[in-house]
Amino acid sequence: MKVLIIPCGIGMGHASRCTAIAGKLMEKGVEVLFASYGSGYEMLKEYNKYHVIKLPDLKFYGGEGELDIKDTAKKSIDTPFIFLKSIYSESKVIKDFKPDLIVADSHYSVPITAKVLGVPCVLVANELTFNFSDIYPQDKTVEYLENGLERFIKDVSRLCRAIIIPDVPESIKIPPKIEDKVFFVGPLLKEDPLAIPDKAELRKKFGFKDEDKIVLVTVGGSEFGVGLLKIICRASDMMDCDRIVMVTGPRIRSDFIPDSEKIIKKTFLEDMMEWMKLSDMVISLAGHTTSMEVTALGIPSIIVPIDNHPEQHKNAVHVEKYGISLLRNMKELTPRGIADDVNQLLGDETLKERSEETIETFSKYSGTEDSVEIIMKHAMDNREPL
Repeated sequence: MKVLIIPCGIGMGHASRCTAIAGKLMEKGVEVLFASYGSGYEMLKEYNKYHVIKLPDLKFYGGEGELDIKDTAKKSIDTPFIFLKSIYSESKVIKDFKPDLIVADSHYSVPITAKVLGVPCVLVANELTFNFSDIYPQDKTVEYLENGLERFIKDVSRLCRAIIIPDVPESIKIPPKIEDKVFFVGPLLKEDPLAIPDKAELRKKFGFKDEDKIVLVTVGGSEFGVGLLKIICRASDMMDCDRIVMVTGPRIRSDFIPDSEKIIKKTFLEDMMEWMKLSDMVISLAGHTTSMEVTALGIPSIIVPIDNHPEQHKNAVHVEKYGISLLRNMKELTPRGIADDVNQLLGDETLKERSEETIETFSKYSGTEDSVEIIMKHAMDNREPL
């Protein structure tokens, strides 16, 4: 059996959670091929066990820590051409690989390509609606853009055999016409949080001391995370911790991060969940995959959504309710302020009980295994060659 996985390549989160699915499929003897672009493609290249093909790039625009929807729309005049180019590239990969099924993670040209070529497609998505008009309430152009995108995604989603939502039930709004295809499975995790070694064993493995206070900072491979990283650099001396592990992703140059015994620079961590678990707390953007991993592990965190990014804001509000995360506005961040937040979380003894409750809540889900069952079922139903 062959499965082609095509994740959105903006940031590393989509590709990262797809590797969880790929790993389980490969354990069942399935041949897996990836195709992606951007940070997702570059991250997948770091894995020696996956073959990945490059697709045409898509891009969003903005400043450090801020998404600019209007600027993205203005600079995306060639989007129809890129979209058609994506479909052409995807169709070539499909015809060469001849998969039994395609998994598309938030890459919405794929269901169209799959339908034309007669290959079943399963969609993975943590958001099916937009809220751009909340940011620009007086701008009719943005409203029209949002309405058009939502109609497009709804119509494309109907082409899929199933839609996997990697989150808890009722976490997002589902358009009525596709409700029968939707499965809320819980987070797609590369590792079972309960099966990961404990903090002491992990610290020994990676060369840290038991008594070290460790803060992990990750921006998910997005260029929008540069602003957050720069603030952490300026705040590092004010943080009551011993080590700060800063993970930039493949598209951010780390030369602005000072060389320091306190700061550890990483471009990419294949075993990210282990590094999260050995840490005392995590600071991150509000990408869905990272938010789910940190919360499922019960690690206290500071979550900072990209400005003007409605999905990230919803992700942050969603995980904040578990009581172990602080939600902070990127525009209001200061070195002193984030250092105070870090010191507060590191010294808060009351977090332990809430962390254990959060771990118990998420342990009820087996998102990766359930997703693989859905994928295998639809792949088995379509074993006729192209």
